[in-house]
Amino acid sequence: MSRLPKRSFRPWSLLVVAIVTMIECGSGWAGAWEPDQPGLTCQNAFPDLFGDIFWKCIFPIRIGGRIILDDDMPDNVDTANPDDWNPSDCFCTCKDSHWDIDLGIYLSFWQPARVIEVVQKPNCFPFLFGLDLGDSINFYGAIGTRDGSMGKPGEKAFYNVHYIAFPLLAVLDIITGDYCTDYLSDIALLWFSEIDPTWNDDELSLYINPEASFFANPTAQALCAVDCTAASGSFSLNRLSWCAGCWGNMYPLTGNSGSTGSPVRQTSLLASRLLAKLARNPVPPAIEYDTSGEDSKRKVQYRPILKKSQYKFSTLFPIFETQGKYCHTLGSSTLMWGDHRNIPETAEFQIYLMWRKRNCCLKLRSL
Repeated sequence: MSRLPKRSFRPWSLLVVAIVTMIECGSGWAGAWEPDQPGLTCQNAFPDLFGDIFWKCIFPIRIGGRIILDDDMPDNVDTANPDDWNPSDCFCTCKDSHWDIDLGIYLSFWQPARVIEVVQKPNCFPFLFGLDLGDSINFYGAIGTRDGSMGKPGEKAFYNVHYIAFPLLAVLDIITGDYCTDYLSDIALLWFSEIDPTWNDDELSLYINPEASFFANPTAQALCAVDCTAASGSFSLNRLSWCAGCWGNMYPLTGNSGSTGSPVRQTSLLASRLLAKLARNPVPPAIEYDTSGEDSKRKVQYRPILKKSQYKFSTLFPIFETQGKYCHTLGSSTLMWGDHRNIPETAEFQIYLMWRKRNCCLKLRSL
């Protein structure tokens, strides 16, 4: 009887098996979906840069410590946050990269900086003209629902979140200067949850952010009612870093939400969690800096705890937020601005334009 020849062990075969398994598991985690299922079609939601954006959010503008344009827009002046700094002097000095001293004037305004889209269908980018990548790079994305997780019904919601650079003032050359422009100058996809293994896993996220367990108690959660009141009347309290105002709890820093009511509230909460995540665990160039502190007049500063009071938002989809008295602040009650900006069963995703406070030294001349 003849014997079969022995086959030598090939190490690269294990690598092939591992890659195939990862791709298959990633596709399995995404869950099945039907192309005509409501909320899971990838729409083109890129806005008209002039008609669909609430440009009044840029106000108030201060030059040399004095209000030049106001239009009754909210500003983080005289808040309950001791770290909310606004320049009162007229002139300022900064040292450039060559240690030469530049003379400038203080400029303060709200900068349209980033777009955050919160979607159910993984790898669907409505803001990027409806780009749909399908399951090509979907390792950790999952079908999101407003009343379930990972595509299954339950008592919590899950969404995928995308973080897109949208420095409008730099793109349109409205405000220029060495110290006042965004550190990014082009529209770019900076981060998306489909490649982050912690976004749909609360337990895994806890290993990276163990401080979440410290705030998981009734006393800490009860204080979020105070933050809700402050955010609805003015700006959120930076000292209550674990609260997102009326939107819910900042932790865990994942796409799972314990509330299943208003989709606007759920998506707003996940948008704020993303900002906190990118401040705490940055993935450069996806990082949230302190852009409004006293030390940020020349260069934005790293701050591991999100400065909630330097953010305002306006809705870009499904119903544009282009009218009203003000842009909404982080944590403000959705009853005041957003619960009517949702189209059930037809547009189950939201896109928000994030406005970030900028205090800087506008260069006039070199000394």
